[in-house]
Amino acid sequence: MGRPIQERQEAYGFRRSLILKFIWAVLRGRTRNLAADVEATLMAARPEPHALNDQHIPPEGPFVLVANHYERPGLKVFWGGMLASHAVAQRRTSQRSLRWLMTSEWYDFRLGLLPVPVWAVRWLFRRIAQVYGLVIVPRGAERGVGRAAALRTILNVLRGSGDAIGFFPEAIGTGQLIQPMPGVGSFLLSLSNRGIPILPVGIFEQEGGLIASFGPSFSIQVPRGVEKGERERLASEQVMVAIGRLLPSELWGVYAPAIEEALAQERAGR
Repeated sequence: MGRPIQERQEAYGFRRSLILKFIWAVLRGRTRNLAADVEATLMAARPEPHALNDQHIPPEGPFVLVANHYERPGLKVFWGGMLASHAVAQRRTSQRSLRWLMTSEWYDFRLGLLPVPVWAVRWLFRRIAQVYGLVIVPRGAERGVGRAAALRTILNVLRGSGDAIGFFPEAIGTGQLIQPMPGVGSFLLSLSNRGIPILPVGIFEQEGGLIASFGPSFSIQVPRGVEKGERERLASEQVMVAIGRLLPSELWGVYAPAIEEALAQERAGR
């Protein structure tokens, strides 16, 4: 798979002109075309990022894209998100990009050594969501009403407009897979039970270049009558195994045994 991941320190950056346009849009609360900005950014990125197996992306209809939270120094997680967004926009009949889920706040956010107040982060995140049509999801577990409203918004996006949404189940991380945030499995199971396909994508680097590898969409299968906690675990595991199968084995993390078992069962069934 090329050089060891920890040795890769290439830095990806944004064009200054695009940064200025983005800042102006955030300050004025004006919308921008996410697909166009992503394409312009990726075209200038070196080494050039690539999407693999994009034939798995449904050309029409709603789906939920789930990706691993891959980042390292010089490569933030949103680069993988941009690459996945670009691949989706290229394959979709509507040429519309993903509607990414975005947290409502970020604690301990700093600009260098200067701490940024939570209220300022909330304002910034909502402006970013407004600029690019993202869907805000409350972070705090105590914000039950907000999360219920976010779920209704997500269902409206998926069913009403037929758009696709995307998010990173782990929410945090660096490279190797970790368990998703609590409640993610049940959330995805709820959408899957409503007939919304789950589309996995593995983000990693190969030979110095950023890769987004897509897998076939699937539905989450959990037996009826399973206790709530176990239902959450099984749903989360199915999602993370689907993502992990698209990654180099050194990134499997805590899901390595489950991925190895899934691959062994697949080989035995052939």
